[in-house]
Amino acid sequence: MNHIQKWLFLAVFILVAQGCQKDDICPEGTETTPLLVIEFYDAEDPSQLKAVQNLLVQADGEEVFLGPETVNKITIPLKTNEGVTEYRFIRNSGRSTENEDRISFSYDPAPEYLNRACGFKVNFENIDANTLPDEDNWIVSEVILQENVENETEAHISITH
Repeated sequence: MNHIQKWLFLAVFILVAQGCQKDDICPEGTETTPLLVIEFYDAEDPSQLKAVQNLLVQADGEEVFLGPETVNKITIPLKTNEGVTEYRFIRNSGRSTENEDRISFSYDPAPEYLNRACGFKVNFENIDANTLPDEDNWIVSEVILQENVENETEAHISITH
């Protein structure tokens, strides 16, 4: 009887071991949900990048995402579970010449299944940007360069100021 129990235990162990798979780990370098890439250009010469002085960027109801920094290119996240994200872009943050503009980004979230280990990433299709008008907008215009946000290799939107 003892001999049969050993063989039975061994058979059950082999069956269980064959059913197990090693834990899947999402490989480093796997593309995840991309950030929105924005470049800032000179309104007088739209072919020239122009840094925004002491730029502070903050989404509604969130902590400060960026800044204040002097930059001509930024990357910001979009909400993956909604079709709109609104940001405050504050030029000359903390100075007497501080000027805040609000930009509303609208898009269609497009979830993409990667694999069991990595889960989903969300691309953004049909991106649009609108600066909300106020009495002293420092943002002159925004141009959509890429309608779909699928990676972070190229700018998706240019903003002139």
